Amino acid sequence: MRCFGDMSDQSFWDNFYANRQGDKHFDWFVRFEDVSGHLQPYLSPVNDNDLTRILEIGCGTSDFSLKLFEHLNRKCRIDCIDFSPEAIKALGKIIRQQGFLAKKILDEERRLGTSLDPRDWTGLACHQADAKNLPFKEGTFSLALDKGTSDAVLKGPNGESAFVDVVRECVRVLKPDGKLAQFSDEPPELRLNLLEKVQSEFTSSKCYKLCLSWRELDTRSGFQHFLYVVHKESVG
Repeated sequence: MRCFGDMSDQSFWDNFYANRQGDKHFDWFVRFEDVSGHLQPYLSPVNDNDLTRILEIGCGTSDFSLKLFEHLNRKCRIDCIDFSPEAIKALGKIIRQQGFLAKKILDEERRLGTSLDPRDWTGLACHQADAKNLPFKEGTFSLALDKGTSDAVLKGPNGESAFVDVVRECVRVLKPDGKLAQFSDEPPELRLNLLEKVQSEFTSSKCYKLCLSWRELDTRSGFQHFLYVVHKESVG
């Protein structure tokens, strides 16, 4: 996808999604079919007694999370966030049409707590939120997905500091042993230096440490893409 404008600016994406016709998905980055095999090792086993929570930041109107939800036999809760209200409005409509809407929304979650049957929380939920200030409690998710969002953040005027804020927030809301998976077109000689900045912040933590790994992806698009994984590994 060729874009003209500041991709880190909310108004850019508001205009982009407002001008799109119909209620259709749009993927400007890798598709679920391209990377599902690479993602599989980082997916926690799902069961009826312990609800698996997954976060996707910068979701846009991609069908990535919908396909992941189906892949996990609809036995999980996926929270999709984007700072563009236009994107969230469009994706929310698609999710409702396909019957994937989570039974409890974010405001109800804050009010009711987590004492309900986990099966009542399965589905997808859409939230307008900034990835640099996530509206979730610490230790909520087993997996966070970043599919090109950090690439867009880095194109902004304060790209590197904003990138660090995004990664820091994702790590905060991960459970112990949770993982952040970043899909990017940025090569390791550039991305790893930034991830190591965040990693260095947690070297003194007695509870967990951050471990980094990466691999090059073989996608149908023909473009070079990479998967970077930040593992919030428990210590002791």
